Amino acid sequence: MTMSAEKSTPTTVFQHIEAALYVINQLCIGFVTIFVSWTCLRQDLAGIRLHAWLVTFGFVFLMAEGMMCFYDGSWLTLRFSRKSKTVFHVVLQILGGGMGVAGCLIQLIRDDWTISVTVHARLGFAAFVLCLISLLSGVIAALARSLSSRIPPLINKTFHVILSFGAFVTAMMAQYYGYTQTGIFRGQGQDFVILIQVVTMVAMVLTSIGAIKSLYQKFSSLAS
Repeated sequence: MTMSAEKSTPTTVFQHIEAALYVINQLCIGFVTIFVSWTCLRQDLAGIRLHAWLVTFGFVFLMAEGMMCFYDGSWLTLRFSRKSKTVFHVVLQILGGGMGVAGCLIQLIRDDWTISVTVHARLGFAAFVLCLISLLSGVIAALARSLSSRIPPLINKTFHVILSFGAFVTAMMAQYYGYTQTGIFRGQGQDFVILIQVVTMVAMVLTSIGAIKSLYQKFSSLAS
C-alpha cells in the first residue's frame, strides 16, 4: 500500500480541509433533519407535516449521504472498497429518492394535482420530476456494463450525476423556501427560520463539492 507515501504529499493539508468540511456538513444535515423531524413528529404526522418529514428525511438526509459516499473527505466510507461505496450509494439514493418522491406525491394528491404558485411548490414539483428521472438513470448506470454496446458507460454515468445533482439542488432550494411558505415553522420565530435556511444552504453547498468534483473528472475524461 502507498499510504505512507500519500501522507507525505502536499495534498494532506487539502485532505484535512475536506475532512473538516465533511464534519461541518454532517452537523448541518443532522441539525436540519433532527429539527424538522422533531417539529413534525411531535404533532400529528399527517398532511403537510407528513410531506415535510418525508422530503426532509429523504432529500436532505438520505440523498445527501448517498451523494457523499464517494467523497474523498468522507471518513465514514474512506476505508470501504469502491464496490461497497457503490452499494451504499445505491441503497441510500433509492431510499432517499423514494421518500422524497413519496412526500411530493402525497402533497400533490392533497392539492388535487394542482401546483401552487409559490416558489416552494414549483421547485418541489421540479425536484419530484428530476428525482424520478434520476432514479431511472441510476438503474441504467448500474447496468452500464451490459448496455455498453449501446450507451458508453462514461456518458451514461455523467448524465446520471448531472440529473442527481440537479434533483438534489432543486430539492434543497425547495426546502429553503418551504420554511417560510408552508406555514409549519412560523411559531419558531423569524431568527430561527433564517438560521435553518442558512444551515440548509451550507449543507447544500458542502454536499455539492463531491458531485462537482465527479462531474469535473468525467468531463475531463470525455474531453480526452
